[in-house]
Amino acid sequence: MLGLKTFPFLFLLHMQLTKAFPVPSEHSEEKNAKIVQNYLEKFYQLPSIQYRSPRKNSPSMIVEKLKEMQRFFGLNVTGKPNAETLEMMEKPRCGVPDSGDYMLTPGRPWKHTDLTYRIINYTPQLSEAEVETAFEKAFKVWSAASPLTFTRVSQGEADINIAFAQRDHGDNSPFDGPNGILAHAFQPGQGIGGDAHFDAEETWTQTSRNYNLFLVAAHEFGHSLGLSHSSDPGALMYPNYAFRDPSTYSLPQDDINGIQAIYGPSNNPIQPTGETTPTACDPRLTFDAATTLRGEILFFKDKYFWRRHPQLRLVELNFISLFWPSLPNGIQAAYEDFDRDLVFLFKGNQYWALSGYDILRGYPRSMTNFGFPSTVQAIDAAVSYRRKTYFFVNDQFWRYDNERQSMEPGYPKSISSTFPGIESRIDAVFQQNHFFLFFSGPRYYAFDLIAHRVTRVARSNLWLNYREAENEENMHRAQAYLNQFYSLEIEGSHLVQSKNRSLLDGKIREMQAFFGLTVTGKLDSRTLEIMKTPRCGVPDVGQYGYTLPGWRNHNLTYRIMNYTPDMEKVDVDEAIQKALEVWSKVTPLTFTRISKGIADIMIAFRRRVHGRCPRYFDGPLGVLGHAFPPGLGLGGDTHFDEDENWTTKDTSGFNLFLVAAHEFGHSLGLSHSNDQTALMFPNYVSMDPSKYPLSQDDINGIQSIYEGLPKAPAKPRRPMVPHACDPGLTFDAITTFRREVMFFKGRHLWRIYYDIANVEFELIASLWPSLPADLQAAYENPKDKILVFKDKNFWAIRGYAVLPDYPKSIHTLGFPRHVKKIDAAVCDQSTKKTYFFVGIWCWRVLLFLPWIKAI
Repeated sequence: MLGLKTFPFLFLLHMQLTKAFPVPSEHSEEKNAKIVQNYLEKFYQLPSIQYRSPRKNSPSMIVEKLKEMQRFFGLNVTGKPNAETLEMMEKPRCGVPDSGDYMLTPGRPWKHTDLTYRIINYTPQLSEAEVETAFEKAFKVWSAASPLTFTRVSQGEADINIAFAQRDHGDNSPFDGPNGILAHAFQPGQGIGGDAHFDAEETWTQTSRNYNLFLVAAHEFGHSLGLSHSSDPGALMYPNYAFRDPSTYSLPQDDINGIQAIYGPSNNPIQPTGETTPTACDPRLTFDAATTLRGEILFFKDKYFWRRHPQLRLVELNFISLFWPSLPNGIQAAYEDFDRDLVFLFKGNQYWALSGYDILRGYPRSMTNFGFPSTVQAIDAAVSYRRKTYFFVNDQFWRYDNERQSMEPGYPKSISSTFPGIESRIDAVFQQNHFFLFFSGPRYYAFDLIAHRVTRVARSNLWLNYREAENEENMHRAQAYLNQFYSLEIEGSHLVQSKNRSLLDGKIREMQAFFGLTVTGKLDSRTLEIMKTPRCGVPDVGQYGYTLPGWRNHNLTYRIMNYTPDMEKVDVDEAIQKALEVWSKVTPLTFTRISKGIADIMIAFRRRVHGRCPRYFDGPLGVLGHAFPPGLGLGGDTHFDEDENWTTKDTSGFNLFLVAAHEFGHSLGLSHSNDQTALMFPNYVSMDPSKYPLSQDDINGIQSIYEGLPKAPAKPRRPMVPHACDPGLTFDAITTFRREVMFFKGRHLWRIYYDIANVEFELIASLWPSLPADLQAAYENPKDKILVFKDKNFWAIRGYAVLPDYPKSIHTLGFPRHVKKIDAAVCDQSTKKTYFFVGIWCWRVLLFLPWIKAI
């Protein structure tokens, strides 16, 4: 909810109903300039032409006002009147400015909560009973979410007087006839304060046709109670009118937050909760269904859908009911039949057919018309390709012949066997060029129908093109990150000031140097990627770069205050104990658990802002935990974000043992390390918990704090981080991987892409946590698998998953018993023969006839 200032609600309509994508009508540059000028004058305080001085409206002022408007509506912030900006300016909307102090009565909420309302007159389009019901229901929307009550009176003065009026009706806000301003309302106050007026010349209905009185009234009464507009397109208080089914309508969470910010929570014992609007920038976004439609791509989610048009950079979020009032929410599958120019939508055991944006008569129909067995009651996803339609249900799929209009024999078949690499349940799919784009959870998989394999995996929300509109958000993200972890102090709220920009660039350089990135001072993609990586909440520099002496007492106590619901208590206990043992093995420290009282290290799962802790959590996939250095009060205490998914047994979440071991390093006095192999590196890296997690850097650090004291034997020194510039560099193994080449060294690997200049350097465990370090051989076979070898064992990998039942012995491949390891291996893709090199010997797969080769 944007602020709590209230404006009279004026629905300004420039209605252009269309059955195709609403591309703005072609205007001359002069006409476009006039549209922009008028819009910004009316809604964004751009001085009017007739009142401004000759130099008042400079081009820079218009650019800044355009950016302000684009930012409010979530458009790409360019400062230019591009197609999506002009389109938004031509949409039906409220006639009240979106910025500035535009109030007709003093701005304050009602002092009492038992409000009265009076209906002064009625519209001839509806019966009096229908009007009364619409207003009563509109008030109930707000009373259900607040302590307010509304009582109708039939005479005398009321807090909220409701009237139908036309043209100039004495309140300095005249109506302008049909299809113009729909209504307006005034904020709480004396006299006209709180009153709501509806244009008598509009056509008011109870349905989706024309203007639904209940929906407009509910919005109006929000203003009567003190609310302003929201930039959330799913909110009732969003400026633009959109139809939603009144029979199932409930107040969205954004509006609940707004009204409760003014009047407090409801008096009901159970507080209401509302739906939140899905956002394109959410990295965890999933889709219910997806389909093409005459060149567009539609993505369905709950009661909404996004429209992605190839000629517009704006991806538009709409209510399903705005286009198809008779369709249900929660569409489960959709596909386009290109030959018949139809789109089919599925929910449950019913489906609908669309021609363009029109629902054909005779629908919905039963899904059994396609020939599904009675056991199939819903479709997960569907796509049509070369006159065949693929229906995906759980882990199987059916194929339908569009020409014969019947199911093909021999189905269902396994999805994973027909589409290798697609292992999870499918949420949505559509076809583009020679690819099936499968969506499963927050990721999509590009399946090449020619190469018959997955060639790309990325986040689902990339299809909403949100990065184009994210530049400014990224700058704010960088500011927040550097503020939190690098002591950035921006003066004011604007980064455009040269002094602030210089400070920001300097902190970006400092952060890039810490993480071993190319130091440019620019917010490039790799820098942003690091900033978005889940990490520890302790700063990397500044006042929290600990140089403290550590605990004076070496017999420390710890207490677990509460538990995460993600894990069994015994598993949490074990993870915490093991994490503390990591440090006790290399120091004279001991750790004893207590069940009550104050311990040296208090351990708790918390969320968001929590108690007196000066740090806070930011929800899933952000800051994982934080800890405080040795001392009194919060000293030594460790907190984990309760909103994260915690685990110890698999890679589906964040391993509690690894995060806890890192945080306890802070509890003992360590700061962050820029050694990427160190446990005290700030960013989370998944690795095998059974392996020893401390690097020599960690051991040196902890023993420097507690030096001069008896120490437990240190683990053998781990190999240093290899450097690509080292002229003496050698590789342990090399293999191709689809269209990459991978070079293995110790715990690390380099990845080279054929079409990308950069070389990526990362831990082997970040891709395959179960693989060991120091691999000795690797090769890619014709079946899209990689085989990697160490000593007598080998592992098989498909994509980014190690296949089950591995490792296996190299002797299962036919090697004689005296072969203890493989030095190198390569597969000749042209002959499908694999060569294994052991000392001066070489074996060729299948024949296994040893022959001497000088090496």
